[in-house]
Amino acid sequence: MKRYRELLLIAVLLLLPLVVYFAHARRQAEQLSRFDRTLLWLTSPVEKGIHWAVSGVQRGWYGYVALRHAHQKADALQRRLDLYELERQQLLQERSENGRLHALLGMAETSPERRYQGARVVGVRLDPKGLQLVTIDRGADDGIARMMPVVVAKGVVGRVHAVTASSADVLVLSDRNSSIASRVERSRARANVRGTGEPWSCRLDYALRAEDMVEGDLLVTSGTDGVYPRGLPVGRVTHLKRTGYGLYQYAEVVPAVELTKLEEVLVITSPIDRAEESAEPPPQPVAAGAPGSPIPGAPPTPGATPAPGATPAPGAAAQPPASATAAAAGPAGAASPTATAPGPAGAAGPTPAPASPGAVAPAPRASPTPAAGLAPARAPAPVRVPAAGAASPAPPGVAAQTPRPAGARP
Repeated sequence: MKRYRELLLIAVLLLLPLVVYFAHARRQAEQLSRFDRTLLWLTSPVEKGIHWAVSGVQRGWYGYVALRHAHQKADALQRRLDLYELERQQLLQERSENGRLHALLGMAETSPERRYQGARVVGVRLDPKGLQLVTIDRGADDGIARMMPVVVAKGVVGRVHAVTASSADVLVLSDRNSSIASRVERSRARANVRGTGEPWSCRLDYALRAEDMVEGDLLVTSGTDGVYPRGLPVGRVTHLKRTGYGLYQYAEVVPAVELTKLEEVLVITSPIDRAEESAEPPPQPVAAGAPGSPIPGAPPTPGATPAPGATPAPGAAAQPPASATAAAAGPAGAASPTATAPGPAGAAGPTPAPASPGAVAPAPRASPTPAAGLAPARAPAPVRVPAAGAASPAPPGVAAQTPRPAGARP
């Protein structure tokens, strides 16, 4: 380098103005003279050769020398990118599942009086020619039974069709064997939603032609079929057809739930409250002592009807039946007197006197003798038939209204 230092310096000083000249010559090629154009024509191959050499050196350096470990780095970065992509997919799935579970939880919180069992869909069999079933991972061991309704946050899915110990088959509402009692939420008109065998369509049955129903109406469960509680969305009315004759109108129903995208469901395990579903009000209890109501604890009196609001006086003796105290009157007011005689074992038994012509006086039978050690049964009061012209004896505790003639014996 020391030997050729001066020559190199001279070459650089000569090339520098040449390069500057070439740069300006390209911009002003139209103003160049013939000599200049000839000079440029002669130096262009040299310029191209220098450019090719410098570019080749740069490509070799940056394309090979500087990238000796770039392949390994690229493989490592690709692996990290694949891991990040897998993690992103998992996070998206978890976010979607979290949204669905949050919706199911919100539905369960809005109806705290019902009991729910969460389940995951593990099998789908939507055969247009057969049963349309989805299989869940909950069974009899988890309290699942047949005919239990299955729902999601958007509405009705179906009902439990078959149960095993650890799984259950759910018959979806689009099956031909499914029929749900529904009503229009807007007008409260009643109808049935029956499956057609297609997961995206059902039909409307038994909708009276006179009912108020338009396309787009939301159908909810009415709760009258004994399976589904009331108020759950079923679908929306579409393609409504109302003819000028006939009893019913016909329509298609788009299910509120996308049956082909089910992943998690809720099974309503609590029984339907029949009192809540019934439209009849419960009977009102009658207050004690009200007119026509029996008094609690009082035995019924045969052959007698108590007056409304009447209360028996304390200590008053029960009156015998009217049939036991009535006596048959003879002609012209004549009656046959009867005498009483003590019966056996202290029981008073009436002994009828000889009957006079034209008068009949029935007497009650004497009470049987009680067994030893038992208190004797209370015998009915003796029937006394007064003689002709004598006044009837007054009942106990009641003053006589007619003075008794002198010498008359009851």
